[in-house]
Amino acid sequence: CSTIADRLATMTMKRSYIFTALALLFGASNGFTSPTTRQLSCHQYRSSAQYAIEEGHPAVIGWPEKYTEGGGNIQDETTGPVILSTEFQIQKASTSQLQQLDVMHWPTWTTSDKPKWAVGNQVVDKEMPYGELSYVLSGKLEIIPQSTGVPEIVNVGDFVTFPKGFVASWKVLEELTWHYYLY
Repeated sequence: CSTIADRLATMTMKRSYIFTALALLFGASNGFTSPTTRQLSCHQYRSSAQYAIEEGHPAVIGWPEKYTEGGGNIQDETTGPVILSTEFQIQKASTSQLQQLDVMHWPTWTTSDKPKWAVGNQVVDKEMPYGELSYVLSGKLEIIPQSTGVPEIVNVGDFVTFPKGFVASWKVLEELTWHYYLY
């Protein structure tokens, strides 16, 4: 374990994901300790994109494992997820973006088995506890940001950036399925 940890410690990219995963796999009871116990700040990821990790949220901590289970390579520094915006944003995805971000290996979420998110239901004032970048595979969603009150429609083929703390009302217009990256 210490050899793996030493090798991983030399990697500046994706460091927080790797040590979180090791801590979950090996745990303190097996002698593993992360090389740092300070709160994580922004880390360089691939080229110029930066992101912050919300260490304490279980969904964010578990994301790297779901990504690798889906075939993603957390150690590949040439492809993989990045934050596209620090603000709420809906944008059409290009084929090159999908490949560069390795979207098809991201975990998948659907509304089909979640009564709260049934077609026609509206969830009012949902606050994002972490940042999320989603890519819509199927369905349609209306989002009304609290800050503007202006409805925005999310469609198939869209990237949607939900920054941490973003508050909006959500209405599922068609059953949704999307890939997601949590940060």
